[in-house]
Order: sequence, then structure tokens, then C-alpha cells
Amino acid sequence: MFRVRFRLLLPLLLAFAAGCHGIEVDSTFDHEVDFSQLHTYDWLSLPPTSPTAVNDATVVTTLAATLEKKGLRRSQEQPDLLVAVHRMIEGSLNTKSSGYEFRDGRLHTYTLQKGSLVIDLVEAKNKESVWRGTANGAFRSDQTPDERRAMLNDIMDRMFAGFPPHR
Repeated sequence: MFRVRFRLLLPLLLAFAAGCHGIEVDSTFDHEVDFSQLHTYDWLSLPPTSPTAVNDATVVTTLAATLEKKGLRRSQEQPDLLVAVHRMIEGSLNTKSSGYEFRDGRLHTYTLQKGSLVIDLVEAKNKESVWRGTANGAFRSDQTPDERRAMLNDIMDRMFAGFPPHR
């Protein structure tokens, strides 16, 4: 019986492992801040020439949807929070490592890139960071737009799992 179940679960486990690539997600916050009093946000823009500036609409759209799900709404007039997004990808095609997955009964390989995503929530009044989420790890460089959205949704869900924090 165990062998039958394991055989049924093996493709699911392999698919899950192939999609994750060891992306570590974490968050931390200022324990003195009452997050129940923070309801609005706006974007804190980095100069477009900054090496960590995010000009990726998929990241921004996914983050905005996550913030909305968590009860924050965007307001350009006197927001409670400013959201800063930083991203760093090592090389345009990092070939130090590669991944593989079983699809259609065959083994497929692909190139991985190493990257980091940092999201800071800054209290607008005093310009101090009150929450930070980070994601670090390897991801497929050849993701389809749907795969990329799914990966970002998973990262955001994990990053904001305990948001808003309670005192």
C-alpha cells in the first residue's frame, strides 16, 4: 500500500521540488509598530538608474495585489506606508548551476539564475522601515509568463503570511 501511494506522490513531489529551487523567504518587523493603524500605501520610487530598481510590471502588480489582500489600499495622498522594492539578479544568464524536471515522461534541463527580492515597508511619517520581506535563491531563467506569475504569487504569499503582524 505504501508503494502505491509513494508512486502516486512521486511525480507531485518532483514537480514541487523542480519549481521551488530553494527560494528562501523571510520577513521581519518592528515590534513597536501598531500595524492595525496602517491602512494605505504608495510606492517609494528608486532612481531608474539604481542597480536594484524594479522596472518589472509583474513584480509590482503581484505585490500590489498581495497588499490589497492584506487590507492595504493604495493612496497617493498622505499614505501610511511607502513600499520600496529592490531586486538583484546575478548575471543575465548565470550558468553556474542548472536544474531539471520530469515533464511529458522526459528529463528537461534548464539554466538557473540567482536572485534576491527585498520589499521594505517604510512608515511615511518618520521615513523608518517597519517591515522587511526577503526572498533569495535560484529560479529558472526560461520561465513562461504564467510560471513567473505563479512563482511570484507563491513568494508573496509566503513573505506576507504573517502580515499584518500583531503586537
